[in-house]
Amino acid sequence: MDSSRFLRAIVLGFALLFSCFSLSAQSVKYIDALKYYQQGDAEEARKLFREEIQENPSNDAACYYLATLSATDPKRTGEAETWFKKAVELSPDNFWYQYALAMFYLRTERQELAVPMLERLAENHPKKSDLYFDLINVYLSDNDIDKALATLDKIDAIKGKSEIVGLTRTELLLKRNDANPDSVYTALADYYESCKAPRIASVLGDYYAATYRDTLALRYYDEALALEPDYTPAWYGKAGVYQVLRQYDNFFGSLSHVMRDPFVQPEAKAAQVEQMIANPQFVRTFAEDFDQMMLDLHAAHPTDSTINSLIGGYYYRTARPHLAIEVMRQNMEQHPASSDAALQYLILLYYQQAWSPLAEESTVAIQRFPTNPDMIQMRAIAYSQEKNYTAALEDYENLLRLHPKDTTINKVTCSAMGDIYYQTGDTKKAFKYYEKALKIDPNYNPVLNNYAYYLSLQGKNLKKAKEMSRKTITTEPDNPTYLDTYAWILHLLGEDIEAKAIFKHAMLYGGKESRTILEHYATVLECLGEKDLANVYFIQAAAMKEE
Repeated sequence: MDSSRFLRAIVLGFALLFSCFSLSAQSVKYIDALKYYQQGDAEEARKLFREEIQENPSNDAACYYLATLSATDPKRTGEAETWFKKAVELSPDNFWYQYALAMFYLRTERQELAVPMLERLAENHPKKSDLYFDLINVYLSDNDIDKALATLDKIDAIKGKSEIVGLTRTELLLKRNDANPDSVYTALADYYESCKAPRIASVLGDYYAATYRDTLALRYYDEALALEPDYTPAWYGKAGVYQVLRQYDNFFGSLSHVMRDPFVQPEAKAAQVEQMIANPQFVRTFAEDFDQMMLDLHAAHPTDSTINSLIGGYYYRTARPHLAIEVMRQNMEQHPASSDAALQYLILLYYQQAWSPLAEESTVAIQRFPTNPDMIQMRAIAYSQEKNYTAALEDYENLLRLHPKDTTINKVTCSAMGDIYYQTGDTKKAFKYYEKALKIDPNYNPVLNNYAYYLSLQGKNLKKAKEMSRKTITTEPDNPTYLDTYAWILHLLGEDIEAKAIFKHAMLYGGKESRTILEHYATVLECLGEKDLANVYFIQAAAMKEE
């Protein structure tokens, strides 16, 4: 039994306060105990209630409150039962005492004691329908569906037909081993005729939609909306039917009601829309509908970070980076304590190669999150791209200081520092940091490739360069940059036939898009005497921009 049902009994016990105060001669001690009870001071309340019972053994309310205090402590369950029973003994007609004791029995997994009490209470208090639902939960825990159904019939007889009873009966009937879903939902449809409720109509619509009876499903969804025009589950169901029927105008029209509903969880909306926008062709075909959907989402959840991230990603995918950046900037401002919101904004600036804004915004973000490695790295990259190498190196040095034991951060940082030092002409330091990175990870391809290529440019340690480069194409055999490095080193070692084979492979995987690779390949072909073919690639390389 869910302990929350038992706690409800404790809360309801406060109703006793009013009847207690109406008594003519309550002691000061009892009133003080109630005060501590309400303030949550269990120990002091327990002490005073005990003293009150010693002085006034007939105070049933004091017994009850002492029982509720003991019931919250697993070590005092025996004591709690004693005081509950005492309260019932002193006031046998008090509904709440009996109900609290029954709930206590359920909480302590003694259903055989709880059920008879609840059944007697239901018989004596037929208008308290909650009792019947308590009984239904108990019957279900014993898998006694017939008793649960019979109890629902009693609720119908006493309270009249209701949405919750109709739907609960449907759920119970479906749990039967011999359940026939069509018969169960036909019974629900009959129940619906005398108990019109949007939820029942929508549930019927969901069943008929799931069993491919689209016309019947739409009929019930429309009936639900006739009863409650803004009933979102019905709009969602209609959208699903129209999607299956490929009636996309109706699909987006129905879905818009869901997207505009601020009470639908934004995470659920975002998950569905993410699935939809994963299909670029679908997005292009219904671009206006998707744009409107994003406006609806934003209107319903203007400050929700999940929704803003979705919208920003959508604008970026649809080639409107300026809108994406603006949305993510607003999201960052709305959530100044969120490092994720700040980082998403910075990543968009990075993708747009907006180096100056990236440096500025990274600085603002670092002020709020001074140890965040991603933000520091973002600024370092921005500085490096702006050729502010001194500032970039300071950031990278700071990363190493802040995260000395993080091997991933350290190898990436040492690699970046090696690249910067090479760009500034300090080859000795560049190779020193490459060695540091490889000490952390001997198979780190970005460093292996750059280190090998720069050695080849110097014409030094070519055998070492060849071995490092060979590692990269072993793990990434279709990477054109790595293939180019390896082939070029082979050429420098006089192994042009082998180099040609590697270059031919690189051409199949993007090598034709690189001026450097084309020039290298042409050089190898020329050395092999294939001057005409070499000239073709030289011409192609000359037509391309400098890298």
